[in-house]
Amino acid sequence: MTGLSDADLAPGVHLARRDEDVVVLDLRSDAYILIPGAADLLQPVRHGGGVQAETVFLDQLAAAGLVVPASDGRRSPLIPAKRQAALNLSAPPFQRLPLFLHALAATAAFRRRGLAALVETAARRKARARRRDLEAAIREAAAFETIRPWAPFEGDCLQRSWMLHDRLCRRGLEADWVFGVRTWPFFAHCWVQIGDVVVGDSLNRVGGFTPIMAV
Repeated sequence: MTGLSDADLAPGVHLARRDEDVVVLDLRSDAYILIPGAADLLQPVRHGGGVQAETVFLDQLAAAGLVVPASDGRRSPLIPAKRQAALNLSAPPFQRLPLFLHALAATAAFRRRGLAALVETAARRKARARRRDLEAAIREAAAFETIRPWAPFEGDCLQRSWMLHDRLCRRGLEADWVFGVRTWPFFAHCWVQIGDVVVGDSLNRVGGFTPIMAV
């Protein structure tokens, strides 16, 4: 490539390279954008906080509001999942009612909110969690799984992972809410992860997705 320039991803914009393609997640419009064949044209820089491409291509992305002028801003690198936590599904009877009440509260907080608002809330609650304790998180996740099937309006992976992430963070346990994509056919998935360990989901499932954002 000639005439290369750098730019930063706009606030709320995230990017993943998947085989020959690029997938963009724009939280502002709650939309995924697939750019076929762009993986060789658009290279991530600064740990994924910026991109490098030919100037004419960056101008097109800037016109779409997806990139802004380059700065020194960085983003934390996304960590691929490599392991899966084994959950021993059990919870003492006295613990089940508080867990169920939390599920109801988390469901109410989830409903009728767009992805950008959910991500903002998840980032705030994660910032208040001070402990990264995998064993404690596994115990909490196992207990939560015992009541989750009985929670009304459980929804899809977005709501399930939102509820688990909320539970862990409210218990002071820092965890990542990870979003991933795959293409042809396009599909998005999200899950909870601590380091490279998947909690409350299957490594076989999430391993087929390329991470695009972690909260």
